[in-house]
Amino acid sequence: MPTPARPPLTPDDCRARDAAHAVADALRARFAPGAPDTLYFDANSIGPMPADAPARVAATLDAGWRVARRRSWNQTDWLDQPRLLGAALAPLIGAAGDSVAVCDSTSVNQYKLLRHALAAAAPRRVMVVEREVFPSNRYIAQGIARAGLGEVRLIDGAGDLAAALAPGDVAVVALSHVDYRDATRLDMGALTALAHAHGALALWDLSHSAGAVAIDLAGSGADFAVACGYKYLCGGPGAPALVYVHPRWQDAAWPALCGWMGHAATFDFAADYAPAPGVARHLVGTPAVLANAAFGAAADLWRDADMAALDRRHASLTDTLIALIDEQCAPLGVEVTSPRAHGRRGGHVALRMTAPDANVSALGQALVAAGVVVSTRKPDALRFGVHPIANTHAELWQAVARLRAILASGSWRDPRFAGEVR
Repeated sequence: MPTPARPPLTPDDCRARDAAHAVADALRARFAPGAPDTLYFDANSIGPMPADAPARVAATLDAGWRVARRRSWNQTDWLDQPRLLGAALAPLIGAAGDSVAVCDSTSVNQYKLLRHALAAAAPRRVMVVEREVFPSNRYIAQGIARAGLGEVRLIDGAGDLAAALAPGDVAVVALSHVDYRDATRLDMGALTALAHAHGALALWDLSHSAGAVAIDLAGSGADFAVACGYKYLCGGPGAPALVYVHPRWQDAAWPALCGWMGHAATFDFAADYAPAPGVARHLVGTPAVLANAAFGAAADLWRDADMAALDRRHASLTDTLIALIDEQCAPLGVEVTSPRAHGRRGGHVALRMTAPDANVSALGQALVAAGVVVSTRKPDALRFGVHPIANTHAELWQAVARLRAILASGSWRDPRFAGEVR
């Protein structure tokens, strides 16, 4: 017999799911509220602000800068923050604390680790990169190749990886754990094993998964990883990024950028460079003290988080969102393009419009005007970046109800929503 159709979800159903996944309630209270009557689903662009982040930054400005000035380098932990933040955030990505540092940007760290992998895997020179990966990742590899330091081999997806590895000349495979457009999550363990079977190393970009879903870098055997600090990890606008190096490769080569903070004896001011042991060799210049102060507020919050429980909560949230879209918006010309299975989906849920005059940018702007903050990406992705702590099932019901109203009225076609947005 066919399975009976499930009744449509109600607001009470969503509140019941919140009660069943109350693990995040205490942590949610530690985030600052946003604007009144505004629903935020933009954690894939910038995560919510920890409530005490402004006080942390203010204290650094006042006691650290105004009063102590240069004494702060000795009296505070400013110089230790890249290591301390890395250790605090490492459990979220399944890594040992001494394998992670917080520094620079995701793109700069991607450059460092591609160069490190090329050095460790010499004489191999080929970097395998997805053709449709987030552009910066591809650009970094192309820049390295243009400098004569390696070669780029583009693939159209993970299904092409075996063929790309077949010649036996690949040094490193650089993949995004989650696609920034439709949130497809790759099988990190299987693809890392495939790379290793062909003598290549594996570098993973966790920008759309770290802090949203459970990750096990050590268990998967990953060699290197980078992660954005200001998305789901809530480090603040332009927060430093994470850099991960498996212990087996930490001392395998000199860093690509030999800065004084990556020296084995920073304050000896030796004439010649000597790389620090471990992941610390990938530090370059003076830490971003103010940014690290804000990130510290998030790191303290994450120390109290159970990532396995939050992964289950994120699964419930995104499954609920997909069900609501199917029930309320599919008849009005919107469909889910993200994978249906949580294990194959990253932090966000992507939608697309099916109408002949579809314009997801306009729909996204109409949603923002209605108090639902989302993001879009060309050519046709409307993204709900769901945070496992800050968002609730009840908020999802409200957001989809507003989306349904916009679709039903056609208000997204208003000329004021015709402009381009970032």
